[in-house]
Amino acid sequence: MLHAAANLEITARGRETLSTTAIRGGNVMHGPSNTNSNIHVTVGGECFEASYIDVGNADGRDGVLYYFKLRDLVKDRGLRNVSLFRSGMDKVFVENYNARIETVRLNVLRRAFDSNTFSFEAPVASDRFHELPLKATDFKPRQPASDESIRRFLKMGGYWLGYKYLPAEHNAFIDFDCPNDLDYLGATVQLFARNLKLLSEQGYFRASSVPSNRISLKVIPTAKLIEEVEASDAPKKSRPTEGNVTQNIHLHGSNSRLNLNSTDNSVNIASISNDKTFVQMREVAQTIASESERANIISRLDELESASGTAGFTVAYQHFIATAANYMTIFGPFLPALTKMLSGN
Repeated sequence: MLHAAANLEITARGRETLSTTAIRGGNVMHGPSNTNSNIHVTVGGECFEASYIDVGNADGRDGVLYYFKLRDLVKDRGLRNVSLFRSGMDKVFVENYNARIETVRLNVLRRAFDSNTFSFEAPVASDRFHELPLKATDFKPRQPASDESIRRFLKMGGYWLGYKYLPAEHNAFIDFDCPNDLDYLGATVQLFARNLKLLSEQGYFRASSVPSNRISLKVIPTAKLIEEVEASDAPKKSRPTEGNVTQNIHLHGSNSRLNLNSTDNSVNIASISNDKTFVQMREVAQTIASESERANIISRLDELESASGTAGFTVAYQHFIATAANYMTIFGPFLPALTKMLSGN
């Protein structure tokens, strides 16, 4: 005889709680059945493997946390735990949320690298998750990236995905016709195709020759691309020097030249208009903040210009230098020309 019956079921909230407890306890060795691990590239040149772990509650907050483990593939800087917090209210304002969430989560991670809100350089505790926001605005269409940004992304993708981490069993060509990448850059297939065509003409890619009824974004990186990327990442070598050599170089006069270990046989001919010199000096004098000192200096400049070419120029010059003594830093460039006037040239 059946005396009693019970139906026990773990709710969705309960599954999230159990999942979160396992994650924070460090017991997660693998994710759910739909866990995937893929290699991704950013415009800034990062390349990382993103492993989706699970979704969990948000410590009593209205929303959920998506957990990821990221592995650096550029400089072997190790693993980083990252979580994306999405509030419950934000989900209300997003259309086709379930269909788009996978793409948006990935691109929020990539843009975090581009904006320097997250980096493999930052030290983190191995048992902590670095939390990033996942907002409703992240689901909106992006403004198209510039052609320059698209070409940089294609180069980075070509190097990392088409050369450095190309699976051994994979064919030689990589296909940039990827919805995740298009969403990341707010681009269209036509934008990618246009820039791939230019890069191919410049010798960075070799396009697939397989006939297709639609635009093909299948390419293979060339040696030129690989060598350029690796050269840009190579440490700069300084040229060795034998001892330290100190040279004190002084330049005087107009159109002066510098000659090291050589003889200068050129003739220096310079013609400076006296009128132009005084005009420029007045322009400089107008920048003096003190009104009284500015007026005095301009008055001395008037006297100096009037005495130009006469025997009284020397006295006028001395008066001007005495008045403008505190402003030689701005009048210093004109002293060679004034000295030339003193000599009568």
